[in-house]
Amino acid sequence: MKGYELCVSKVPLFQNLDTEALEHVFSKVHATKVRKGDYLFMAGDDVHTLFVIHSGKVRIYRLTDEGDEQLIRILEHSDFTGELTLFNASDSANTYAEALEDSDVCTINQSSIHQLMTDYPEIGIKMIEGLAERLNQSETMTTQIALMSSKERLLEYIQLETTDGLLKLSMTKKNLATYLSMQPETLNRTFKQLEQEGILDKINHNTYKVLKN
Repeated sequence: MKGYELCVSKVPLFQNLDTEALEHVFSKVHATKVRKGDYLFMAGDDVHTLFVIHSGKVRIYRLTDEGDEQLIRILEHSDFTGELTLFNASDSANTYAEALEDSDVCTINQSSIHQLMTDYPEIGIKMIEGLAERLNQSETMTTQIALMSSKERLLEYIQLETTDGLLKLSMTKKNLATYLSMQPETLNRTFKQLEQEGILDKINHNTYKVLKN
């Protein structure tokens, strides 16, 4: 368990807890290793567990009615998923969680989370805040897909992800294309268009200098 405690302490749900409370949380944590290509869970699975990424990367996606993948997010160190199934015993997972590389994952089961929320109400407040933020992100993305062109969607993403004038892609362009609901070829053409327009300057395959924002 050494090292996993630090991971859990960085999760927003638990950041404001004192040392005694954190030790209580640590006692509920189980550690597991997931190989690249394996799944933490799949749509339809009876999963009532909070998953916290200690190391590695995990992608969360769903399948459309047409069978196409729609990327929701990429999880990295201290990110978490599974919170939606914690509050209803009959709910099953409606997304897929696939390891993009060998990953170490912490898990806390439903009964343990419920007890922690009873003992430390601030955990419940933080979880509600996190759910609200993710709902807002989902609604924003739905609006973008419905109303924005491919170029506008990519520009919006660039604006959100640029730090100190640099855009560092946290996912492959294939995954980014599904996240922005466009074909990979369309994404590549749009990147090249932004380079030609002097908005981006490509440094390497996943890093761009943002010249105009």
